[in-house]
Amino acid sequence: MSLLRLATTGLLALSLFATGFIVPGAVAQQSSDDDYVEADSGPGDDDLSGAEQEFDRIITPEYRRLGMRVEPLPDGSLRLRLPSEVMFAYDSAEISPDFVPTLREIARFLKRRRGIRARIVGHTDNKGSESYNLDLSLQRAESVAMFLGAQGIKKRRLLTQGRGEQEPIASNATPEGRQRNRRVDVVLFRRARGDRPKQN
Repeated sequence: MSLLRLATTGLLALSLFATGFIVPGAVAQQSSDDDYVEADSGPGDDDLSGAEQEFDRIITPEYRRLGMRVEPLPDGSLRLRLPSEVMFAYDSAEISPDFVPTLREIARFLKRRRGIRARIVGHTDNKGSESYNLDLSLQRAESVAMFLGAQGIKKRRLLTQGRGEQEPIASNATPEGRQRNRRVDVVLFRRARGDRPKQN
């Protein structure tokens, strides 16, 4: 009886193995393949069409007055210009609770368009030392990336840079100009074809 039971159990295991229900190493391989599919693009997943209008709708009049913009770039990418005044407290990299809904909209967009990546670049005015401003700008870019990551966006899709005071878009000689220079730019771009994510 025990021999028959053993033989039956063996045949059952063999049939499950043959049909693919039990495959050694399948879980680890499936995980990496799923990650690739998620970062890759399905139909429309890497398409930026309509994104400009979508983001333009979430810019409040106050944010627009402070310099928030959405701009198509010549290479086909899209830049969201986010003023530091509404994103952070003065001299801080902590995201303001009032700006959280706007960042959530960016995260929702990235979840829907899985073939899109984001380059997050922090900028400051020229007040303070160059090294301090460079560090603050990077901290602010990383704060935005950490927030998006907490919303479920894969880390490999988010690139962060700090430029400090190196790339002003207005004169630092006036308060208005310095205010415009304090910003975080989020550049949305398509993942390059064939750019398969590296496996850890």
